[in-house]
Amino acid sequence: MVTILILIYFISAMTNSKDIVIFCGVLMSCVLYPVTFILIVLLAFLMIQFNRFVKNREFILALAVLFLISFKNTLLSTDIKENLLGLSFVLFQVCYYIKEDMSLYTIVSRLSFFPQMYCGPVVKPSGFARKKKMNIKSLALYHIIFSVGLFYKTYITYITHYNYSNDDSFLNSIYWWAYMYSDFLSWSLMGIGIAGLSGFKMPVSFKSPFFSKNISQFYRRWNATIYQWCMDFIKIKIYNKFWAYTNIGIATGSLALWHGVGFNFIFFGVFNFIYFFLQNRMKKHNKLLWASQIFYYSFIGFIFNGFLPNHFIPVSLNWLYILLWVLSVFIMLFFDYKSFSLVRRTINHHPLVVIILCLVFVAFTLFFRKVDGQFYYAQF
Repeated sequence: MVTILILIYFISAMTNSKDIVIFCGVLMSCVLYPVTFILIVLLAFLMIQFNRFVKNREFILALAVLFLISFKNTLLSTDIKENLLGLSFVLFQVCYYIKEDMSLYTIVSRLSFFPQMYCGPVVKPSGFARKKKMNIKSLALYHIIFSVGLFYKTYITYITHYNYSNDDSFLNSIYWWAYMYSDFLSWSLMGIGIAGLSGFKMPVSFKSPFFSKNISQFYRRWNATIYQWCMDFIKIKIYNKFWAYTNIGIATGSLALWHGVGFNFIFFGVFNFIYFFLQNRMKKHNKLLWASQIFYYSFIGFIFNGFLPNHFIPVSLNWLYILLWVLSVFIMLFFDYKSFSLVRRTINHHPLVVIILCLVFVAFTLFFRKVDGQFYYAQF
C-alpha cells in the first residue's frame, strides 16, 4: 500500500491535477482490490436508485450501513475480508451521497479513491469539489505533510509495532496506542498530502487527540470524520439528560459495532459509555479528570484487544528499542503540539528547499527502506 501511495504522490507532485490523481487512485483500487471495487460500483448504482425511490433516507441508510459493517467484520471469513479491505469506510461515505445528483462514474471515482479508501478519512462530496489556488508555499506544505506521514509509517510505526508485538506486560496498552496512532496517522497525513498537491482538501482525521482532557473530547479529535458521521446520521434530538446519554450510547455503540461484535468490542462500547458518564460527574475536578484520562489510555488497549497482561513490568527489556520508542512518542506529540507554527515558519522562508528535501526523502525511502505492508485500520 505504501509503495502505491508514493507513486500517486509523485504523480500528484508532477501534475497537480485533481482529475489525473483521482483516476490513478481509482485505477489502483481496481487493480489491487477488484472485489471491493466491484462492490463499490454496485453500491453506487444502488445509491442512485435509492435516491429516486426511498423516503426518510438518512436514518434508514445509516442503520443499513451499520448492519453491513457488522456483517463484514464478524461473519465473513478472514480470507474474504482481506479481499474487502476498505469497505467499512466506503459504506460510511456512501451515506453522504444521499440527495446528491451525480453520475455513476463520479460516485465510483470518489468512493474508490485509493489514498482515503482503506483507512479513511470519510470524505463528503464537497471535499472533492474544493479547489485551491496553488502557490509554492501551499505546495511545500502538502509535500511536508506527505513526508511526515511517510516518516511515521516507515520509521516510527516500525519501532512502535516492535515494542507492542514483543511485550505482554502492563505497558502493552501504551505500546498499542503509540503503534495504532502512528500507523493510522501516517495514512491520514499521506492522503491529505496527495489531495492537497492535486488541488482539493481532504479533512483531518486526527486533531491532537492525546491532548484531550476527557474521552468525549478525545473521540471528537480521534478519527474525527467517523465521529462526525455519527452526529450527522444517527443523532437524536436532545430534550434532557436522558436523551443526551442516549446519544452517547448510540455513538459508543456505533464505534464498537464498526470494529466488530466480538465480546471485546461489545465490552469496549459499554466501557466507553460508562466512562463518559463517570467523567461527566468529575468535570469540575481537573486533576481527577486528568488522572482518569491517563487511566483510560493505560487500560483501554487491553479491553479493545481482548488481552490480559502476563507481567506487571516487562520481563526482558531491549533498552535501545525502549529509548527509540520514547523518542518516537515524543516526536509525535511534539509534532501534534507545535507542528503548525514550525512548519509555517519554515515554509515562509524556504519553500523551494522544503519541496526538494521532501522529494529526496520520499525517493530515498522508496528505494532504500522496506515500505510495503498493511495498515492496522485497513482490517476494519
